[in-house]
Amino acid sequence: MRQTFKVVTTLAGLIFTCQALAAEIVWSTSGFKMPESAEYDIAHDRYYVSNVNGGVMEQDGNGSISLLDGNGKLIDVDWITGLHSPKGLALYKNKLYVADVKQLVVINVDSGKIVARYEASDSRVLNGIAINQAGKVFVSDWTGNCIYTLEDGELKIWLEDPELNSPNGLWADKTHLYVASWGRNPKDDFTTETSGNLKKISLKTQQIETLDHEGPWLNLDGIARYAKNKWLVSDFLKGELLLINKSGHIEKSLPLKKSSADFYYLPEKHLVIVPLLMENQVVAYRVD
Repeated sequence: MRQTFKVVTTLAGLIFTCQALAAEIVWSTSGFKMPESAEYDIAHDRYYVSNVNGGVMEQDGNGSISLLDGNGKLIDVDWITGLHSPKGLALYKNKLYVADVKQLVVINVDSGKIVARYEASDSRVLNGIAINQAGKVFVSDWTGNCIYTLEDGELKIWLEDPELNSPNGLWADKTHLYVASWGRNPKDDFTTETSGNLKKISLKTQQIETLDHEGPWLNLDGIARYAKNKWLVSDFLKGELLLINKSGHIEKSLPLKKSSADFYYLPEKHLVIVPLLMENQVVAYRVD
């Protein structure tokens, strides 16, 4: 296991015509097992990271959740075991929700114990999670083109539509669900027939609005609100962090490594925590 802390490396340069997103590496930590998603716990000043550790659709019992302190030091790579291929994470109060292939797993972070498992037997591969201010839980079924919600102790299909375009990362507020889509029909190497894009879905009517995109091919993974009508999203295959406005225009771009997955944005510290799935590494960037 290798850990590097307080590394300050200025990142510059453009691949495309958009401006560079100014950033520096704050810390970089290795020793993970195909890390896919990161989540910050402000109450305990620590991070949780999901480890796929195998095939993304496999139910092999190899998956785990890692625990890091607030400075990025890896405390326990297998803090929580008994999972298959965990991906998206979302923390609500003292419960960590985990998308694990065909289950939504709930962990009490105070006790470090799994307290619930909700089955979605017809799902293909549960992936992204978002929980809005009211505590409503949304879970994406990546290749199943579905969005599930947790209601009355059951995972139920909230929306099923091919227009979801392989939904991955999710972000929710009081009125809308925002979806980072991967692209149509992901293949074994994760490439797609069409580009991914951003979706804005009304929680009231379930109407889907697609933001037109400009620039390079997009296979979107993580999503977080950066400012009003602006979004940070990660492009997994190209290895980029993109700042996209409400028109779908890429305003700024930060080159990363390929397999940049479901990041966590901590606006108070201007930090973006990026799991690099194929590098077994998590990197924290300070962005402008």
